[in-house]
Amino acid sequence: MRLISHLTVLTPSLVFLALVGCDGATDKATDKKVDDSQIGTDDTYLNPVDADEDGVSVGDGDCDDSDPSVYIGHGEDCDGKDNNCNGLVDEGLPDTDGDLTADCLDVEDCDGIDNDGDGLVDEDFADSDGNGQADCVGTEACDGLDNDGDGQIDEGYDADGDGYTQCGSSTTTKDCDDTNGAVHPDQPEVEGDSVDNDCDGIADEGSWAAGDLVITEIMNNPGAVGDPAGEWFEVYNDSSRTLILNGLDLYTATKHHQIASTTTLSLAPGEFMVLGSDDNAADNGDVSVQYEYATLSLGNETDQLTIGTGTTEIDTVRWDDGATMPDPQGATMMTDRGIYSAVINDDATQWCEARIAWGYTNGDKGSPGELNEFCSDIDHDGDGYTYDMGDCNDADTTVYPGAYEIDPAVDNDCDGVAEEAPTANAAVVGTTHESCSDITLDGSASVDPQGSALTYAWTLISAPAGSVRTSADITNTTDAMPTFNPDLVGDYTFSLTVNDGGTNSLPSSVTVTISERPGNNTPVANAGADQSGSGSANCDAISYGASYDCDACTSSSYSLSATGSTDADGDTMTYAWSVTSGGTYGTISSSTGSTTSLTITGVSAGYPTATSQTVEVQVVATDCMGANSSDTVAVVYTCTGT
Repeated sequence: MRLISHLTVLTPSLVFLALVGCDGATDKATDKKVDDSQIGTDDTYLNPVDADEDGVSVGDGDCDDSDPSVYIGHGEDCDGKDNNCNGLVDEGLPDTDGDLTADCLDVEDCDGIDNDGDGLVDEDFADSDGNGQADCVGTEACDGLDNDGDGQIDEGYDADGDGYTQCGSSTTTKDCDDTNGAVHPDQPEVEGDSVDNDCDGIADEGSWAAGDLVITEIMNNPGAVGDPAGEWFEVYNDSSRTLILNGLDLYTATKHHQIASTTTLSLAPGEFMVLGSDDNAADNGDVSVQYEYATLSLGNETDQLTIGTGTTEIDTVRWDDGATMPDPQGATMMTDRGIYSAVINDDATQWCEARIAWGYTNGDKGSPGELNEFCSDIDHDGDGYTYDMGDCNDADTTVYPGAYEIDPAVDNDCDGVAEEAPTANAAVVGTTHESCSDITLDGSASVDPQGSALTYAWTLISAPAGSVRTSADITNTTDAMPTFNPDLVGDYTFSLTVNDGGTNSLPSSVTVTISERPGNNTPVANAGADQSGSGSANCDAISYGASYDCDACTSSSYSLSATGSTDADGDTMTYAWSVTSGGTYGTISSSTGSTTSLTITGVSAGYPTATSQTVEVQVVATDCMGANSSDTVAVVYTCTGT
């Protein structure tokens, strides 16, 4: 038999010869012994060597005759060997990570790959943050955890180097401004710089004081949209510094909300800000809301609203279902314009219901983010008139009902017409004026720029001490030229106001100096002619006509007049009446004036006789200088029994 010196591909006949060439050998492929006697004696080849007894010798292609699992034609096993002697190891077997090592032999590495093909990645390697990624392949995230397992947390996220990251953790407060090394949780608050230096959510918290912010308007019961979407309130900066609202606490009677915004909510002195339940104008009734608080709801009937810092109550407003505060629907409760004070807004009388609507589609009334209206029941300009009383401009002291039309372009008197007022001109006729002599006042020089007819109103402003004269002593206060009789020496001042049918003039005054009149004549009193009257009394017979019981006669009245009295000086006289006789039966209706009335009553008579009673009445006529005289009139009344 011929030895094969190198690996060749065997034909079936050669394979057969190789198998029978070894005496007593066992056929590994068939597990049958080969009988040497069956081999021809003329075979000159030596039996090939098959050290591992796998049935294939080296000469027949066994590439590892020391391993029975390796020979040509063997199936490939997952054992790291070239089992079929084709020069490849474990070919055709799974290799998930593609590293040319079959999964069955591969070892899991910390590389983010499933090296051993078991469906798990980097199993048994440390995962400090529990995010499912091994530390060895993890990258540090800003989450307060050691993502890469290097013993440090959030390294690389402290941009300003102040020792605080922008991430924070369950035990460490995050840096609220990682661009500023002077801002971090351990930094003391610097008051007045509008910065949250200590990262507690509030800027300048030590500077907040009661009244810095004022609640000026509240929409708690909208009509155009529903609650709470349409609810909002307005605040006003009543301090002298810019305020940062971030971090402030908002309270109702039952709810709390802390202002948290990714942007800085700054409010300059004298400015307004609107905070609302919904910042979408399409949903909230066309309101521009600068900050949305979704967790609060404002009660329609009774509730309160408080702004504070946790340690400082900045402002509080309470409403009481209309008991003292307004109780509108579809309109705001608002403080009066200019009443932007946390003290004054505690006074319910300084609040009113809005009357003017805002927005182009909204029917609700108010002024979100703008100056409030003037409350209609308050006199803002101090002219004595409110809007409800007809003041058409309650911010101008020159405008109110009946005011002087000082400006032809302004409706000063609120009559709906802007016009120029007339001018009054008060004067007196003559230059010399004596006591007890009539003077004539003169307003005929008064004019109206529009040429309208004028009416006149005269008043006596002042008179000498002791004078009894009043405006009623002007003969006709509505005449252009009335008369007046001064009773004492001294100065008399008169005022004239004219009206053009729409507006009054400014008053015009004139002072008249009265001197003493030389000489005086005593007036002559005249009480009038004597009078008489009669009446009958009803008598009843008594004792068969021997006597009679008679009633008193009925009352009887008589007019008395002193107009016949005279004064040579033409003085106006005063009169004093009195009953001088028969006072039991007669009474007068008035003791002053040029006329009076006498009533006689209680006169009785017998039957069939008559009884007469005389009542005398005296009048004293006194002139302006104090001189006087008297006269008596007698009235005889006869009563007859019938």
